[in-house]
This record gives sequence, structure tokens and C-alpha cells, in this order.
Amino acid sequence: MDRSITKGVDCISSMPDVILHHILSFIPIGLAIRSSTLSKRWRHVWCETPRLDFRGYHPMATARDINQTLISYKAPKITSFHLCVIVWVPKLEPQIDSWIEFAVSRNVEQLFLSFGCRVNHATYRFPNSFYRSSSLQNLNVDFITGIPGCTVSWKSLRSLTLGHCFQSLDDVLSGCPVLETLTLGYCGGVHSLDLSKSPTLTILKINRRLYCWPTPGSIKIVAPHLRYLDLLNTHETCTLVDVSSLTKAKLDIRIWGDPYRYHYYSDDEKADFLRLENMLLKMLAQLRNVELLTFETTFLQIISVAELRGVSFPMLKVQTLTLHTMIARSVTPGITRLLQSSPALKKLIVYATEPKSIDDRDLDDYLDSQGMNLDQCWRSKCDGFPTLSNFHFRDATWYLKLVASFIEWLLKNVKTLETLVVVFEYLCCSDDATWFEELLRMLPTLSNNNNVSIVLRRG
Repeated sequence: MDRSITKGVDCISSMPDVILHHILSFIPIGLAIRSSTLSKRWRHVWCETPRLDFRGYHPMATARDINQTLISYKAPKITSFHLCVIVWVPKLEPQIDSWIEFAVSRNVEQLFLSFGCRVNHATYRFPNSFYRSSSLQNLNVDFITGIPGCTVSWKSLRSLTLGHCFQSLDDVLSGCPVLETLTLGYCGGVHSLDLSKSPTLTILKINRRLYCWPTPGSIKIVAPHLRYLDLLNTHETCTLVDVSSLTKAKLDIRIWGDPYRYHYYSDDEKADFLRLENMLLKMLAQLRNVELLTFETTFLQIISVAELRGVSFPMLKVQTLTLHTMIARSVTPGITRLLQSSPALKKLIVYATEPKSIDDRDLDDYLDSQGMNLDQCWRSKCDGFPTLSNFHFRDATWYLKLVASFIEWLLKNVKTLETLVVVFEYLCCSDDATWFEELLRMLPTLSNNNNVSIVLRRG
């Protein structure tokens, strides 16, 4: 037995302060402070840890604790400052200001501010020092409302995440000369996003949430320098005006209705569907030069309907295509058209997901309203693939045959493909793993195309 263990030697306390500070930086500051009771050696170690984490603090009852912590804090620089106030109390606003000013005065580099769902977005304004922090490199904040009381000067800011935004971002972006990544959540006040004057901004992520009120509304994006676009969009109009430098894009479309059950759509909602279909095809045209594309199930269903209606598709230069999709009838026409419109495709990655999205009956209602013969149009494009309702109470043998047919079908629709990767995130018969082992044994016989490397994985 190690003698140091038998004698109870404290190896951690003998480490240099800089290592102890690093260790304490991984836990909330309340726990870090408790380490001061371990021994005299630990009494003041927490005071100079470079990271302060106040997540999960309630209002006035703990404001005193936060203030006392900041009074005792001795580090000249803060690398990371997390503040989360779960319930908003109006008289707490001056305290919030002082805590933010403290972080700024210590040259904070990463600032994370969360104020819960009850904050009064209409009245609260950040202190001017917040907008003048020259040390900020990464800012993640719930909201920014109103025009800043001073000129924004975030000279070092490289990553900006806004959970909510209720007005134009022009004043903010003009003060971020080296910004590289912009992430937006619900931004109901942003109807035009002009990034043409932000040459360093290459990554844009937008999550236009479906269940927010008021609804986000339309948005127009001008981003000639953008390299990566990640768009989680509702059925509200999104127009890509200039994304000419894009090399990678991901589109995830969410629309009205419960994805688990049939929903009868009104005439207005059917008109919205047609508008959404047109919007997605225009977006696809703007993405025609992108080399890496990722699409989700709902997007595939909508362009499937467009394919059944005979709408023309743009030719794509995509080389790596990733699809997060169920193996079902309602996505196969769209996938077919995507593959046939991608003559330079080298790698196809398919994540087989749980069968849920727009109900087949909803799609049938829409096609019927457009004068389509349902039996004829579905049978001509995707005969043999199940509807969502057909997935219930199926056994492993059925699912094995479905997956094998799906892989063979994919390979018939590609000409230049080098690699096919299929990741099974959804296992129809999770209690019976033998089907996957059998699928692996079938792999050599699934295709006569020896030039395609096939990789199968369980997610």
C-alpha cells in the first residue's frame, strides 16, 4: 500500500495556486468558497480563481451573498463570469448593474447573463460600461432591448449569443469589428440582418422558435462573408439575399401543428404551406454552391410535396450531404430529387430518426387541394415505403427489410457517390438487436456498386 495514502498526505494542497485556481474554476463559486474550510492552505484560494459562477441564485435573499463574494474576491482579471437570476425582482436592477460593472472592471473575457422568464425586457437597460467592455471575447445574454445609451465598443468580441432581441442589431454589430460567430434565439424585432459590413463574421446560427409570442415574423439575411449558416426556422418567411461565400449550411424547418397527430389545416394554413414551399426552393437556389449541406425531416417532406407537384429544382454543387430523416414515404420524393440534383455528391450521411413530423394525412389534404391524384403521385415516386402509421407494432424482420430496401434505393439514385454512412438513431425494435447484426451480414449484397463504401452505425 502507498505510504502517502496511509499517512493521509494531502497531495492536492501541495499543488501551486495556479493549479488550484484552475480546479476550482470548474464548480459554482458557492462550492468553491466552501473549500476554504478544508485548511488554512485553502482559506483564501477561492478568492483568486479566474472564474465566477453564480448560476441558480435567487433574488434578494442571496444578493447579500453575491455582494460579499465580490468584496472578498481578489483576482485582478476574470476569465469567465456566469450570472443567473431565476426570478426577477425590479428593485434588484441596481444590484445587477453593480455585478455587471464589477465583471467589466476586472476585464472579463467571457460573460454569461441569464435573468429568467420574468425579466421586464421593456424597462431594463444595461449599464453603459457593459457596452464599453474592451476585454469581452464571448458574450451570451438573454436579451438586449432598446437602443444602447452609448456607442457600443466591443473591440475584442468574437462570439455573441442573444436569446431575445426586440430591435435592429445594427447599432450592436457596428461596435463589434472582429465578431466571428453570431447566435440568435427569438428575435422578433430583427426583420433585416445585414452583415455585409462585418467581414470577420463567418458563422451565423438562428433559432427562430415556433412557440414564442409574438411570432418572429419575416427576416431578410444579407451575409456575403458568411461561411456557415445554421437555421432553425418556423414557417415565417426567411429570405437569403446574399450568402455567396457559404460553404456549409444546415436547415431545420418547424411548422404549425402537433407532429404526433393529424391536424386539419384551414385554407389560410394551406396557403402558408404553398408560401413555405416556395420559400424553401428559393433558399435552396441560394445554397446551390454550398459544399456541405444538412437537412431535417420537415424540410424533406415539404420539398417532397414540391417534387410531386412537378416543381423544378436547382442543380446543387454539394459534395457532402447530411440528412436527418425517418425512413418513410413522405420524404422519399424529396430525397430522390436532392440526390439527382447533386451531380458532384461524394459523401452521403443519413441519420435514421424517429418517424414523426408532418402527418401523411396533412400532406394528402394539401396535395388534394392542389388537384393531385394521391394514389398516382405517391405510387409513382415512393411505392414500398411506409407511412408514419405503418411503423406501429412492427417486428425486427419487417424493419430489417425496410432498412435494406432504403439503402439499396439510395444507391440507385446516386452516380458519383464514394461513401454512404447510415446512423440509426431510432431503433424500431430496440428490444431485439439481432436485426442490426443481420444487416451487417447483408452489407456486401446490398449493392452491386463496388465503388461505394458503406458504413453502418447505431446511434
